[in-house]
Amino acid sequence: MRQLTSPPEALLDAGTRALHAGSFRGGLPPVDFSVLAPRAMDRLLRHKRWLYLSLISEEVMVAVALVRLGYAANAFAFVHGRAEGRLLADRSALGLPVGVRVSDDPSLLAGEGRLPGARISVGRRGKGEELVLEAQVHDVRISARLDAASAPPPIAAIASLPEDRAVATEKGALLRVRGEVRCKDRWFSLDGALGGYDYSNGLLPRRTMWRWGFAQGWARSGERVALNLVEGMSGAAECALWIDGEMFPLEEGRFVCNPERPLDPWEVRTEDGAVDLRFSPGGAHEDRTDLRYVRSRFLQPTGVYSGTIRVPDGRVLELREVLGVTELQDVLW
Repeated sequence: MRQLTSPPEALLDAGTRALHAGSFRGGLPPVDFSVLAPRAMDRLLRHKRWLYLSLISEEVMVAVALVRLGYAANAFAFVHGRAEGRLLADRSALGLPVGVRVSDDPSLLAGEGRLPGARISVGRRGKGEELVLEAQVHDVRISARLDAASAPPPIAAIASLPEDRAVATEKGALLRVRGEVRCKDRWFSLDGALGGYDYSNGLLPRRTMWRWGFAQGWARSGERVALNLVEGMSGAAECALWIDGEMFPLEEGRFVCNPERPLDPWEVRTEDGAVDLRFSPGGAHEDRTDLRYVRSRFLQPTGVYSGTIRVPDGRVLELREVLGVTELQDVLW
């Protein structure tokens, strides 16, 4: 099993300026890429930050995202209904980069978005254990509190990328949630839901691709369980399994799908076969851009995971229709 170390106190070594690359048990230090990209134009074109929150109850899966690309910004929110097996609402907003702020201090998990049709605020309150989310994206309204006090530790990764680039990312899961979501004329309680987040901050290559999967729910044997897998980008360094109060590192993910038919079932595994899941989509959030110099396809199917996970301690967990997402990202920016 891959060993995790304690997070470094800084992104770079103070003496050598080398990147503290690795996979860590716990949160990221402050992220400052000014040394790696001293030119303002380079940071404008390459510096990307996003904060993504996932709230999953027995009834619905809710996602909210703030994305700042340097030269543009966007936000989105969607609600996927378990009983319906599809997206009940999927809303997006696009604007100038000044419309979105994502903090360079990951300990705050703070972000704010003010874009046409969208108002989003997220950040830690009080002694830092509670994450407060207030969001409205068109007719989707979310008000939630995520309590990290009893959650297992997050996983953090700092990784070198091609073209002398780098990324820092932190994923957390199984935060206790209370709150509500309204979409169209429907209302759902989020009390007792499971909360997760993805904080990512990096200087990314001109061509960036990855596949990602995230799920939260309950194993058939009753444990609270969450899964974060990625193929590409930072690789195995950010792959993890959470079970109740524990966190285990996993090998890099492997996603088998048809990109032209993304709503067909996916196979989701790890390199060593410890994760063996089938993902059945019921809908997808999608953003496509083609501006010649900038082209992107961002696709995030929503649905359920079923299958088995072999835990490093010898247990085998069975998942049956646990809510989650997969993702295809292929962007030229």
